[in-house]
Amino acid sequence: MPRIGMRHLQMVQMITQTGNVSDAAAILGITQSALSHRIREAERLLSAPLFIRRNKKLAPTSAGERLLHSANIILNEVELAEFDIAKYSAGIEQTLRLGVDHRGGSHWLPDLYQSFNDKVPQAEVELVSDPYPDALYCLRNGRLDVCIMSGAKAQAGFKSQFLLRDELVVVFLPEHEFANKTLIEVEDFSDQVYITDTTTPEYHREYEQVFSPNNTFPKQVVRVGRTDTIIAFIKAGKGISILPKWTLQPYLEHSNLEYKSIGSEGFYIDWYAFSRKDEKEGSACQQLADSLLRVFSE
Repeated sequence: MPRIGMRHLQMVQMITQTGNVSDAAAILGITQSALSHRIREAERLLSAPLFIRRNKKLAPTSAGERLLHSANIILNEVELAEFDIAKYSAGIEQTLRLGVDHRGGSHWLPDLYQSFNDKVPQAEVELVSDPYPDALYCLRNGRLDVCIMSGAKAQAGFKSQFLLRDELVVVFLPEHEFANKTLIEVEDFSDQVYITDTTTPEYHREYEQVFSPNNTFPKQVVRVGRTDTIIAFIKAGKGISILPKWTLQPYLEHSNLEYKSIGSEGFYIDWYAFSRKDEKEGSACQQLADSLLRVFSE
């Protein structure tokens, strides 16, 4: 039997977040002395110190870090279980978690929800945006049931379903010099301020396809995180970017943004839906993947 309980896991999580006992106690709804006693109790049961004082704040020791890792997993799973069980009482038999990279946008989600609900009314879809640490890890561990990824390779242990071939296009304002060019070449990026969501080269995306093979990189790279923020920077005249055309479409409405292909033949990425390989044909999970295919094909 475990020596420690849920209250000890919550304690480690809250103290790590706040850095002090008084704030953690207030969040947990107990007195400061009760929380101090809980710390001592856990340290006695585990025969190891869990916190040290560093720069006037409490920080977890190596033992505390290890317990925190488990606490985050266990408490998150319990929270999901409580959430799902509450839905069962409301007549929802199954909740499927769909992981979507922020680059996938959201303009297609209403159609997906409607398509899936028409086929499987006793189940519902919960959207998980930017799964952490990555979508396939969450899929493997059951935190996701289906995930959508662009530029992904086939993966052992997963079932993949091709959704869409998408073009990578350069996005800019009409007054930008690119507007006057008949053809945008890779070399044209060398004196540009490039707005992006990541500077880490990813399989089949712009760094791996466009910049690295040609040994040509933008003069300055500004990392801003998400697609909507990238668009805001471009609209403000702060630079240009490369985005999947499908992701870009909703941002073109009610804006003066322009886009062009890169090179004479363009650069492309593929969007896939991934699910676990052991999913049975006809299951709610497979129905969700089929609904995704239908929405993307339309």
